[in-house]
Amino acid sequence: MYQIKILSDDKTAIEVGEFLTHPDTFEQIWAPSEKEFVRQAPLDSLGKDNHRYWYAEAEGKIIGAMGVRENKYGSGGYEMDADYMAVHKEYRNLGLASELLKKVEEYVLEKKGRYLHVLTTDTDGYKAARTFYEKHGYQKVGEFPDYYIVGEGRIDYLKRF
Repeated sequence: MYQIKILSDDKTAIEVGEFLTHPDTFEQIWAPSEKEFVRQAPLDSLGKDNHRYWYAEAEGKIIGAMGVRENKYGSGGYEMDADYMAVHKEYRNLGLASELLKKVEEYVLEKKGRYLHVLTTDTDGYKAARTFYEKHGYQKVGEFPDYYIVGEGRIDYLKRF
């Protein structure tokens, strides 16, 4: 099956960044700077007390990843913005994303976080992601048309703890 691990080294952080931007993970048009900061986010999490990544591995291959960090104000709000969540297309619908999200929520609670703010997009390709967050108790709290690129708006979800 697979194992979920906490990201703890540079080599794996680079691999997680590559996984998060691979076509088997996301089929999308990337905003001009998006891939660079998505690849950098796992590396940035190393050694930080308020930023963490988890990844799932099967047969030595990364098949899922999710990261979260405290907001820039350090006020106990946590967010998934530059920290993406993804599951390899061959491993979807096995409950892996739910297990990763559970790890993230447990971490936020352990840190006495007040909420988790998730950003996603309004395109058809992300309908499953929006349904996923709603199923896990997240409420849609905002929309911003054409945020990422023209034709791809932002949708914000929130879960309070």
